Amino acid sequence: MKLCRLMRIIAPLLLVYGCDTGVLSFPTPEQAGVRIVNVTQNLPVLRITIDSATVLDENRGESSDYSMVAAGRPVTFTIGTINEILRDNLRYTLGGGGRVILFVRGDTTSLVEFRREIQDTVLPQNSTSSVIRFTHMAESVDKGYFLEVWVTGGSRLLPEEFEPGFSSVTYTGILPGTYSFEIREGGTANVLATLPNVKIDAARSYMLYTHDAEPPSIDIITLKIF
Repeated sequence: MKLCRLMRIIAPLLLVYGCDTGVLSFPTPEQAGVRIVNVTQNLPVLRITIDSATVLDENRGESSDYSMVAAGRPVTFTIGTINEILRDNLRYTLGGGGRVILFVRGDTTSLVEFRREIQDTVLPQNSTSSVIRFTHMAESVDKGYFLEVWVTGGSRLLPEEFEPGFSSVTYTGILPGTYSFEIREGGTANVLATLPNVKIDAARSYMLYTHDAEPPSIDIITLKIF
């Protein structure tokens, strides 16, 4: 009888202990940063809504600042204009503390979509150098289909030759200073676009990118940086 009474006391304690030890607690990931670049063909102002909460209106050819979003779960992106939704089924799951660049392409007669997301990088504040990358987002091109990136009056900046939609595999180191960049037709000295007097500061990451002219032309592309 005493043993039975003892078991009636111990059994609930064992049950509570078992439940507590079986619960796994996961830390909430640090928020991620998302930057949107409007390289569409014909949307003067692109509207992106993130998780029905953050609304970004970005002019064609321009880049937004970083917006902080949830990490570790799917984040929904709605793409369109101020008056019309063109895509509402894009979802990305971002890593905690990451920074992602999303180029938005297309036009109002076809699906507007992101190219492959690009992971940005953050350098230590005491870094004496910087890094740079290039993304080719001009699509209505002929001579500009394959591109090379050069420093004006200097050497070739990046070793790759870029097709539309392609980005550098990695960031390349660049020393602080003032540079003029130019885009050349692949395998030639034919300069298709220039970006003069760009000030490069220490401890920063930079993205050079092309987009189509307005209106799109097979012979004219625009070069920008952020």
